[in-house]
Amino acid sequence: MFDFAFNSIGEAIYMNGHGIYVWSVVILVLISLLSFFIGYNLKIKKLKKKFNESN
Repeated sequence: MFDFAFNSIGEAIYMNGHGIYVWSVVILVLISLLSFFIGYNLKIKKLKKKFNESN
């Protein structure tokens, strides 16, 4: 039914020696997305507060 590329979790993490590069990029992308999400949420809250104070 499923044909997995790796036989164990350890092999999936190690990825024949390329795991450090792959997982570091995954972590950097997740941190970037999270920081943009938090930053824009703070900007939106600040603009909403400013808009509500002007009315």
